[in-house]
Amino acid sequence: MTAPIILAAIAGGIIMGWCLTVTVAAAAMSRSQTRMLRKVRYWQTEAGSARAEAERVTAGAMPQLTGSRAR
Repeated sequence: MTAPIILAAIAGGIIMGWCLTVTVAAAAMSRSQTRMLRKVRYWQTEAGSARAEAERVTAGAMPQLTGSRAR
């Protein structure tokens, strides 16, 4: 009589353990994805700033470059 109860407890423990593992893994993946999205947004912003700075420097240097060639 105790054997079925023990088997049921073991099966329940295995199922609960699996559910807990899946939940923890899903939470870890969600945190990782959120962190990666923050990094992507940061670097996209930095790239935009670098492009704007490069355009500003190019625009400032272009008259000097074209003027020095004409001489």
